Amino acid sequence: MTVIELLERIRRPYIDALCRAAAQGMYHVEPMLRNGDGTPARDGTLATPYRCDLARTDTGATQTVDATERLRLDDVRVDMQGATLTIAGFSWDWLTLDVAGLPEHDATPLVRDWFLRWIDEDDENARNPDGLYGVVHFIDDPMPVDDALRFRIDLGSAPAAALSELIELLLDRGAMAVALH
Repeated sequence: MTVIELLERIRRPYIDALCRAAAQGMYHVEPMLRNGDGTPARDGTLATPYRCDLARTDTGATQTVDATERLRLDDVRVDMQGATLTIAGFSWDWLTLDVAGLPEHDATPLVRDWFLRWIDEDDENARNPDGLYGVVHFIDDPMPVDDALRFRIDLGSAPAAALSELIELLLDRGAMAVALH
């Protein structure tokens, strides 16, 4: 099994749960939270926008969808470009990403720029065959943990290829270890 195939298997339970909830038809799917003037609301030191899973069409109340199951797997370690990629069981809607061997001033802008590419601030993405938009939802401010920098990311309906792209970017920039858990 390739890394991308493993990521797709990890992604599937959350996507299935989101699709089931969205199919009820009373929700805006993956809406961007916006200010009164229509610009994306931004939060945190990264000043990134946020998408919620669903918002009711009648009240605007947001709803979070959680995967009711997750792929169970033993830690997978892969040597890539002289670095180690570790993948543990995680839920697609709440990834903990640890990056080691890359200074914060390099890792943070790289991860932030990647996130901004995948959130689709201008709502230009068309719905995919799942009825979703292929976008990330949220990123928390980075925090140092031991010898790594930790990011928490809601990958939303972004494809497995989006996370694979982030891994490659981090490794290309010189990360010595990337852990997904």
